[in-house]
Amino acid sequence: MSGRLRMAGLLPVLKNTLAYNCLEPLKQKPARPRSLCLYVTYRCNMRCRICGIWRKEPLQPSEELTSEELLRLLADPLFANLEFININGGEPNLRTDLPDIMHGLIRQFPSLKRLSLNTNGLPPDRVVKNVDLTSRLCELAGIHFSASVSVHGLGAEFDKIAGIEDAFPRVKTTLAGLKEVQRLHPFFLSANCVICSLNLDQLDALRAWGHAEGIPVNFALGEVRPRFLNEAMAADILIPQDGRKKVVRFLRTLALAKKEYLQHAFRYASLAEMLEFEKKRTMACHYALGGVVLGSRGELFYCKNSLSIGNARKNSALDIYYDTHNLKFRQEEIIGKTCGTCPPYSFNQIEIEKEIFRVLAYLLFSS
Repeated sequence: MSGRLRMAGLLPVLKNTLAYNCLEPLKQKPARPRSLCLYVTYRCNMRCRICGIWRKEPLQPSEELTSEELLRLLADPLFANLEFININGGEPNLRTDLPDIMHGLIRQFPSLKRLSLNTNGLPPDRVVKNVDLTSRLCELAGIHFSASVSVHGLGAEFDKIAGIEDAFPRVKTTLAGLKEVQRLHPFFLSANCVICSLNLDQLDALRAWGHAEGIPVNFALGEVRPRFLNEAMAADILIPQDGRKKVVRFLRTLALAKKEYLQHAFRYASLAEMLEFEKKRTMACHYALGGVVLGSRGELFYCKNSLSIGNARKNSALDIYYDTHNLKFRQEEIIGKTCGTCPPYSFNQIEIEKEIFRVLAYLLFSS
């Protein structure tokens, strides 16, 4: 029976691999999204030197979608095929109704396979309580749940990046609480580190810290994005020329640790190539294959680098997504120009389905 179950789970993956590599490139329009990145708020209790999204904090509470309004917008046919939802911000846990949103998403999307939460870990009590509740709900519904906590440095160095005092001790308190929850209701707990000019000397220490804590650390390159209002922070974000060799060496070390990082070893190798030789991105992106972003004010985006293509408060999300003018923008400006320079920060199931043969070849034959 277990063999049949494994085969039953493998067949959809192989079907998607075939579709992404052979059928989807022939289509004139993208498929409806399987993946949603949901910015539930732009409010944040940190003042990071690498992100200015908190500057989008609402002037009035009515600017932010209520939980009822959000779930009503997500009833649009565009979102009918969702299997993967990422909750993001700002700091999602600043919303007092975050548990209502999580519960509503689980009820509303019977095909949901994975639900993930990105958080800065503050405030500790609320983060731990919300993760505890969500992990219980997902366990009952048979949904894979994961939580990722931002850790861009250690000790006082993290506080400098976070822009507030005593950030690191409080984040450590959160992580300890989450590990306790994890023992009772299994979920995937990780840390996310944005590699930037401010933490180049702490990368090896961060990796060692993750090993010691039993918390996998995902490393991603810092980016300047207009939507994140961090253009003025470019000097703190982008890797200086004299620091590139150090980052490339670090990424190649991660790329060689295949047993530890699995498909992410392939991603780290790709990142090293892009940074060292300024090569174009060749890795798949789940937004190009089947993803969408919804902002906390109803704005719709094709990806995290996209300009807003409309507001789902005013028009059908399906109509916005497939608007002829918007599709032209998607093809010419995003896929045609931006995708090639966008460093991969994730390697989720959709991307693996597209790249499965390249990943296997890398894991088996590269050195």
